[in-house]
Amino acid sequence: MRSAVILLAAMWVLAAAVPGEVVRATVGGVVVDMVREGEVVEEGAPLVWVRTATKPREVSARAPRAGTVLEVLVKVGDHVRIGDPVVRLGP
Repeated sequence: MRSAVILLAAMWVLAAAVPGEVVRATVGGVVVDMVREGEVVEEGAPLVWVRTATKPREVSARAPRAGTVLEVLVKVGDHVRIGDPVVRLGP
């Protein structure tokens, strides 16, 4: 449990240190798919999909605006919680 807390804290620090807008998960679950770095997305486009207890595939994060995916902060199989940083979005 302690290592998970340390890892989460490190992710938050990393998310704050690199330029670009951090997009956070709005639905928790196990990551099943995500956009790729370098993809250009429109406002409202799905960025990360998760498996939840009730749905096999649900959108966990959407682009708050149009931009380019600078960095994907999660990988398939990761468990994300609401508020976790999942993608860094640039201009």
